[in-house]
Amino acid sequence: MARVPQHIIDQINETSDIVDVVSRRVELQKRGKDFFGLCPFHAEKTPSFSVAPNKGIYHCFGCGKGGNSINFIMEYEKIDFIEAVMELGNQLGIDVKVSNNEKSNDFFSSLYSIHELASKIYQHSLFSDKGQSAKKYLIDRGLKEKTLREFKIGFAPNSSSILYNQAIQKGFPKDVIQKCGLFGFSNTDIYDRFRSRIMFPIANSSGRIIAFGGRAFGKNDHAKYLNSPETPLYKKSEVFYGLNYTREHILKEKHSILVEGYTDLIQLYQAGIQNVIAVSGTAFNTKHVNNLRRFTSKIFLAYDGDSAGIGATLKAGYTLVKAGIEPKVVIMPTGMDPDDWIKNEGKDTFLTKGINNAMDLIPFHILSSKFSNSSSFEKSKIIKDILTEINQITDPIIKQESIKILANTTDIDENKINEIGAKNPAMKNISNANEENSNNKELKITSLSDKAEFGLIKIILNRENDACEYIKKTLDEKHLNNERLKKIILKLLDIEDISPSTIKDKFANENNQQLIMKALIGKDEITNDLQIAKDCIQTLKKITIKNEIDEVRTNLKKAESQGKDTDVFITKINDLQKGLSEAIN
Repeated sequence: MARVPQHIIDQINETSDIVDVVSRRVELQKRGKDFFGLCPFHAEKTPSFSVAPNKGIYHCFGCGKGGNSINFIMEYEKIDFIEAVMELGNQLGIDVKVSNNEKSNDFFSSLYSIHELASKIYQHSLFSDKGQSAKKYLIDRGLKEKTLREFKIGFAPNSSSILYNQAIQKGFPKDVIQKCGLFGFSNTDIYDRFRSRIMFPIANSSGRIIAFGGRAFGKNDHAKYLNSPETPLYKKSEVFYGLNYTREHILKEKHSILVEGYTDLIQLYQAGIQNVIAVSGTAFNTKHVNNLRRFTSKIFLAYDGDSAGIGATLKAGYTLVKAGIEPKVVIMPTGMDPDDWIKNEGKDTFLTKGINNAMDLIPFHILSSKFSNSSSFEKSKIIKDILTEINQITDPIIKQESIKILANTTDIDENKINEIGAKNPAMKNISNANEENSNNKELKITSLSDKAEFGLIKIILNRENDACEYIKKTLDEKHLNNERLKKIILKLLDIEDISPSTIKDKFANENNQQLIMKALIGKDEITNDLQIAKDCIQTLKKITIKNEIDEVRTNLKKAESQGKDTDVFITKINDLQKGLSEAIN
């Protein structure tokens, strides 16, 4: 009989997004935290078919059918279990290997069993004479014995063969011993991988132990942590430590706290902060995000406050942003990690000073880079580094808001930020995406500047020679504030023969075509092309100068507050005001 290994089934259930699976076949509408649609399994006019992403299940209140992603594919496609698993595996990029005998399933069952055996041996050792020093170390760090037992924390004795001898005695086959990740191999010997270490069992979301993290606690230990290697059961990039304990708490709180270490998580959990997770033996990555998005849309990053922790925070933060999950950064007290903070100051302080005062990612990036004390060259590099990250955000709204936050945090004009992005080859997609997003929206001509630029388009379309020549000679591109209208104006000035067919050929975007056609229809309203061209250009010039004056005045106030010389700003304002008077007259 054909079978799929249980660990593959677990992996598919853990990584599949029920909303994504169902929405490929059923039109869904979000209502609160769940999604609803017309049931595909019975005829109905009022949606009673619900999908709960947090629970990973669907249910129809009309016909009663429900289950997980695999169940849905089976029912919808009318296929058997094996076929459904294979189809989902293909969608998720998971290699599904089907076995026609019992050996394959026995292999994975044995892998789970040998990890359970190891866990029992390690737990027994911790509470025996052999584990006294390890237990004392944990108790001194503020962990209670009840907590140690709940998280099944153990101790691997300083012996090379305790676990191996037990595994042989229990009859575990050779291939299980070779591939479980619990042993090391030399030319002549097989030995226990973990020795003289505090052991933290790592479980899948079902609670089955699949790996271990071993922590050194002696002064002479070279490596602080030794983790299980990747095995048929354990994929580091997909597993969170502690999720089997904290999943329901994350769902209840609607956000999660992400920490770096095992003890960080356990300390928070023990203190009553239980919506917490930790990465397991690897850096935070996109596969972690795909697992997380089913439970929460907001993550508080509570990493160590040293340089390595800051770097990891920024990497994790931007990974979350790009995936559409909101990151918040918890600012650690100097020299502390979450473990220390909770132990020294308690739950309430961590929540009020840490969680409640958490920063947005970009302001944190600016703060941690010491932007305010940097040279102009260093500031430019920092901004470019941040823009490079923003460039990879696919959601146009999040991308544009990120640029606004960057501008506000650095006190640099948003247009200047966009200019930096446009001039840097590595960031061209920023401006391109912004342009595409803008072009796909109907442009509302409301501001005085937009009206003047739209007036120039009408005049150019009218093809009155004197007026067009005046625009070509007099118009300064820097006075055009609307990028979309600017591109249309400059392109129209280069077109000799303007007609509806020409407009369609030269302007691919339909919204831009409609905008130009609207101007073409309204061009007959123009009675004095040359005078109106002069008025429009004068208006645009005045607006530009006024904006420049406002910017210089802002810099003047900043210089005054810092006790710096302000003469250069005053001179600049006087010169601009003269230019404004000339433009008016």
